[in-house]
This record gives sequence, C-alpha cells and structure tokens, in this order.
Amino acid sequence: MPSIPLSILTWNINFRTASILDPIATLLSPPDVITFQEVTLEHATGVLERLHNMGYTSVYSGSPDAAEKQYGNVIAARASVTSCDSAAFGSPWPQLLAHARVETLGGPVNVVTVHVPNGSGNGWKKIDTLDALKRMVLGLKREPLILTGDFNEPRWAPLQNGHIVTWGQDHNGDRWSPWNTWTFDGVSDTGERWDAAVRWYFEHPNESGIRNAFWDRAGHGAMEASHLSRGAERWFDHVFVSDHFRVERCEYKHSFRTDGFSDHSALIASLAYAPG
Repeated sequence: MPSIPLSILTWNINFRTASILDPIATLLSPPDVITFQEVTLEHATGVLERLHNMGYTSVYSGSPDAAEKQYGNVIAARASVTSCDSAAFGSPWPQLLAHARVETLGGPVNVVTVHVPNGSGNGWKKIDTLDALKRMVLGLKREPLILTGDFNEPRWAPLQNGHIVTWGQDHNGDRWSPWNTWTFDGVSDTGERWDAAVRWYFEHPNESGIRNAFWDRAGHGAMEASHLSRGAERWFDHVFVSDHFRVERCEYKHSFRTDGFSDHSALIASLAYAPG
C-alpha cells in the first residue's frame, strides 16, 4: 500500500473559548487531525460543537469529577475517532493525558496528546506525568503513534555536547549539570531523575520508538520559541512520531500566538503514513 498523507495540528489553547478556532478555519488545507491542550470544562462543549461544525469528530479527556485541573485535552479528526482509557498508567491527573484511535485508509493510528504541568507549581507531579506517559508510549510501541502536546520542556538553551538541556539541570560555571536534590510539597528527589525523565523523549528513539518531528525537518537541536513565559522564550510544544511516519513538513504557526489567540504557537506537521 502506498503512503497515506496525514496532517496534524497541535495547540495549547490556554483555556480560551471556541473562538480560538477562528484562525484554524482560515487555513487553506484543514488538518486531518487536531489536538488541543488546556481545554476547560467550561469551554469544552463550545469547542467540540465548533469542531463538529467544521467537519470533525472529537473526544475530550476532561472530567467533571476531577478535584484538581478542571481542564483536559481534545483529539479531533475528519475520520472516526475512538477514545481510549488513559487512567491505567498512574498519572496524577489522568485527564491531562488523552489517547484516541483515528481511522485512516491504512487502518487505525494512535493519537496521544498531553499537557505536562509545569514544575514550578506542581513539583514532582510533572515528572510523574512524564513517567505515566512513558508507560503509555511503551505500551503502544510497534503501533503507529503520533504524540503531541505541551511538555513544559526542555530549557531554551543550545544543545550541550549534542544533548538538550532540561529543567533538571543548573548552569555551573561553563556547563549544565543535574542539580542535587529538590523538595516540593514534601516530596524530595534528584535532578538526575528529572533530567532522565525528560531526555527519554528527545534522545532515546530506540527505546521509545518515537522521534521529534520538528527535528526531522529543521535538524537535530533546532528550536523555535513556541511560548513566552514572563517574557522568556520557551520551546515547549512538540510532535513526536513513530517510524510508521515520514515527516514531509513540520512548522510552527507563530501568528496563532502573536495575534493574541493563545500564549502558545500552534505546530502543524504533514506526514506520510506507511501502514505496517
């Protein structure tokens, strides 16, 4: 079977209303798959209705029973979408980890989208979220997988000896290295654990089975500012793909941020899916 074109747009909409879809509606080529992060319970119905009117079927991971994090993620597609359970992987907030199977001409494709909470406000639960996501990704290894989301990582710093710099590292003299121990909300652990949890997604494709789609096109180590935090540039928004996909194009839509629709840029990837 020849490769099947499949385009995907991912975007942290930062708790906005359904009007957030306005710039997507103006795209010349509507994406086949859309993933959103930080969709509040309050605005989810309006967002899903707007997607439906644009020809998408959607699933939403937010839970009205959640005591914390009153938001979730959306996975939408111009084809059949089946929601999958994300609660079995030990995430502190399962609603921040959405998984669905999207039907394509070549068969089902797993689409996962995550909002990894920041460490400054959530401490070690950020790493617990990454660990839960890792268990999910390993469970889907050898299956077609597109992983998207806001990872709140890595640091905005040039590669060091070919490696990313993470928030599990501090700058010591002329180089970055893991910090010793940090305690947050009664939980203590090391910079080595933090650093390894992040690095797994970017630097261990043989184990994870996924690779960074932006690096496929822009080159290993390339970064673009997809978010501003207190005026500081961040590269937090990513697409990772399994080896079932060839990345034809991958670029950030910074106007979605600079025009004030969200505080994050969108990321659009054009893929060629080779079933099997």
